[in-house]
Amino acid sequence: MKFQGSKSNIHLVVRGFLICKDEIILCRVRNEKWFFLPGGHIEDSESARVALLRELNEEMGENDYKISSFMGVCENIFLLEEGILQHEINIIFKVNVPNEFKVNTKEGHIEFVSIAKNNLKDYKILPATLKDALIEWLENEKSFFKEI
Repeated sequence: MKFQGSKSNIHLVVRGFLICKDEIILCRVRNEKWFFLPGGHIEDSESARVALLRELNEEMGENDYKISSFMGVCENIFLLEEGILQHEINIIFKVNVPNEFKVNTKEGHIEFVSIAKNNLKDYKILPATLKDALIEWLENEKSFFKEI
């Protein structure tokens, strides 16, 4: 069966808040000063969970990722390049990774860093409203919805 193409330019994205012991794994484009959560676009016929597992395996290699819970949704509009805005809706899941997890990258343009949970506030994470939501979630574990 074929999906009808969308006339919308809204991107549906799924991201993982990867937690390993007391650390969080963040992603960034090489040589950039800002970070984001690992994940990517949901493709036609994929559930958000299936898309997240596929993206993590593509970006970081095969591992025993465990999606443990839905965390929230964060809308974002940003300047992609001069004169072009991008609108995305991010669905966020908590992902537990094994204690012996080693951070690897399978895509040359991105890299992963592991940071202490307590240091999350010290990093530039985009979108900024998602960073605020993650900090709040670490305090109360309540799901969130961050609007534009």
